[in-house]
Amino acid sequence: MAIADRDIVAAGPRTRVRPFTQADVDTWQTCPDYPDKLLVGTSPRRMAPGQRARWFEDITRRQHQIPFAVEDETGEMIGRIFLRHVRAEEGSAVLGIDLHPAYLGQGYGTEALGAFLHHYFENMGFERMLLSVAAHNIRARRCYESLGFKTVGSHWDAHIGPDITGDANFAYVRSFFRRGPLGLEALFYDMRLERAAWPAV
Repeated sequence: MAIADRDIVAAGPRTRVRPFTQADVDTWQTCPDYPDKLLVGTSPRRMAPGQRARWFEDITRRQHQIPFAVEDETGEMIGRIFLRHVRAEEGSAVLGIDLHPAYLGQGYGTEALGAFLHHYFENMGFERMLLSVAAHNIRARRCYESLGFKTVGSHWDAHIGPDITGDANFAYVRSFFRRGPLGLEALFYDMRLERAAWPAV
């Protein structure tokens, strides 16, 4: 489906951001799982074709999420940006972002999010953006920090994915995991970007 230029809400040299539609769910479902054991728990939720319309309706109507699609320079959808826990009265929302595995580590996420922040603050009128990032996801943390996000707290939550604590290849992130009430738990950093601080980045 061709996307008109008027549908684009933000654009960078290699990326553009537009509203995520129900038709995009099928494309998102074709993305492969992340091969990295640390990220496999954040792979796309797999749904049968009959479930996809109900899922889209649930996130947009019941949960009031605001989803966006990220495209590359060829117009191929390579990821999503979505706003959760939107609180208009407080001028805040919680960021979620994911990219196709083939586009990780190449600056696409940072570029797309950086462009989207202009739309978020200037056009949508929000005052702050919040997010929670796994402490072991060092690449994502660096992306957010480069865009001006500050760590304001931390919490432990259930780790979704394989248990890597006994794998010597992941010894460098072992301190970010623990055994707790939820089983294997991962440390998450709570981050925030204020509108007043964003233009200075």
